[in-house]
Amino acid sequence: MNSRMLWWTALAFATAVRAFPQSYFPVGALPEAAALHYARFLTAMHEPSLHALSRQNPGAEAYRLLWLRSDQRPATIRFVRKDGGTGRFYRRMTGGSGSTLPGGLREYGMSWSWKSRTASFLSTIDDAGFWSLAGGGSDTPGFCRSHWILEGVRQGQYRVIDRCSPPETDPIRIIGVRAMRLANLRVHGSQIY
Repeated sequence: MNSRMLWWTALAFATAVRAFPQSYFPVGALPEAAALHYARFLTAMHEPSLHALSRQNPGAEAYRLLWLRSDQRPATIRFVRKDGGTGRFYRRMTGGSGSTLPGGLREYGMSWSWKSRTASFLSTIDDAGFWSLAGGGSDTPGFCRSHWILEGVRQGQYRVIDRCSPPETDPIRIIGVRAMRLANLRVHGSQIY
């Protein structure tokens, strides 16, 4: 093997998106194919594992929406509650689409959440009944127009719910749209599905 071929092979391995679903999701929380697909996007967006956070810091409270649309750029919005009742919203978007492999990180940002905004968002989560909703996920990660994957960490507990093209009245979509607005994710109304 010549040195040029060896260099190209090394470059291909170095730039490949490596994803280990068990680092993001507990075994059995989602179908294996879905967990692997979602982990690729979270890895490409340089997102931390909320599942690991729930084990390492029982006092942590955080939520993350992974939003994969079949014909639009993938996005994630993560909310982290801070001491004193404030918080932060982190938003990230990659190239590509939710039905393919992720592209490179294209947009990222952070928004502060003061006390009243944080309390309002946490109230939306409680009012929607996130911690008591039926969980699980879809067996077909590529066949929905959009996937809304919402994770939560609170008091040492971890939870993930996957919805396939949820209607406007679905609690996961209600929480997700609220997070998008508070995180200043700029998306036209017709692109929310």
